[in-house]
Amino acid sequence: MKIGAAVLLLLYVSTATELLQLAKLPILVLHFLEHTQREHITLADFLHEHYMQGDVYDADRSRDLQLPFKVDIAGAWQLAVAPCCIESVILTPPGHSLLSPCLYCASLLSGIAPRIWHPPATA
Repeated sequence: MKIGAAVLLLLYVSTATELLQLAKLPILVLHFLEHTQREHITLADFLHEHYMQGDVYDADRSRDLQLPFKVDIAGAWQLAVAPCCIESVILTPPGHSLLSPCLYCASLLSGIAPRIWHPPATA
């Protein structure tokens, strides 16, 4: 039970949040070291140049776009709120429509809720 909960939490955090951007931190460190080799720059100056000045089109722009929180992670999966759609979201590749599987799931489950939440009929 605990392992399943941990797997679901890890799946949610890695797909539906920006926490995956933290995996790019080594690129941030390497790019900072590249800047220190070319010019005398402090960490504060580096962070100000790359995060506080908006989009800067300079010679190393392609490297700048690899830094964390500069661009959205392409193809990041988003989990649907409805439990019946989670399987559809996981198995559907990015760019494909999820509308019909979710509507199909909703139609299958539509008659269950009224029966669960109503008291049993008396004879």
